[in-house]
Amino acid sequence: MKALASTLCLAAASALVLIALAVGSAAATTAEVATTFRGSVFMVDGVVDPATVKVTLAERGAGASGDVAMKSTYLQVPQKFYKTFQPGKQYRSANGQGRQVRPQGEFNFEFHNVPAGTHTLDVVAVGVIFQQYRIDVSEGGGDLEERVRVSSNQDPNKMFRYPLKVKPAGTVSYFDQRSNFFSLSTLMKNPMYVIMGVTALAAVFLPRMLDKDALEEMQREMARMQDQRSGEGGGSGRQAQVTR
Repeated sequence: MKALASTLCLAAASALVLIALAVGSAAATTAEVATTFRGSVFMVDGVVDPATVKVTLAERGAGASGDVAMKSTYLQVPQKFYKTFQPGKQYRSANGQGRQVRPQGEFNFEFHNVPAGTHTLDVVAVGVIFQQYRIDVSEGGGDLEERVRVSSNQDPNKMFRYPLKVKPAGTVSYFDQRSNFFSLSTLMKNPMYVIMGVTALAAVFLPRMLDKDALEEMQREMARMQDQRSGEGGGSGRQAQVTR
């Protein structure tokens, strides 16, 4: 009986040791598979507060349901940045169209415990456009740069180095630009408006520039010419009546 009990104790101890080794191996494997994905985003000067920029990492499930597991984070912005940040300041390109994209600074982000698989990374900022990235994380240990593959979601052949450095693709305006139909430059390009403007200015300033006596003489001459035309018109009418 004692020998049997001793054998059972040894078997139980061996089983506990095996279970502990299996749990430790599973934990090590999980630690090797899960990784921390790091990157940075270049923001534009005075367009948007970097602290409001949201970065999302979506993992599409391998099952038939196609469920998506999503993580999100915000850019890490140092406090000293806000000493020089000017929100809402606009920059225009040389032709005056849109806002010019100017590098303001590089702000980091990171995702912890990223499992192996295929992920989609998006950067969301109001007024700024970023392209979408595809992140492939392979299983196993080894160098992190070898396990992480970053490419464009639209063109998988376009590769990017890790850690990923995201740059803006452009800007977008959500409001229609105000029409310039009644602007001074538009009116000056139309000859009709130019003639009307010159006539109006002449009517206002020409009487002030002429001498008062000369102006009265001009008015009398115009009245006399009008009377002559009226008389000629009346004489022609009477002559026509006599002829009939």
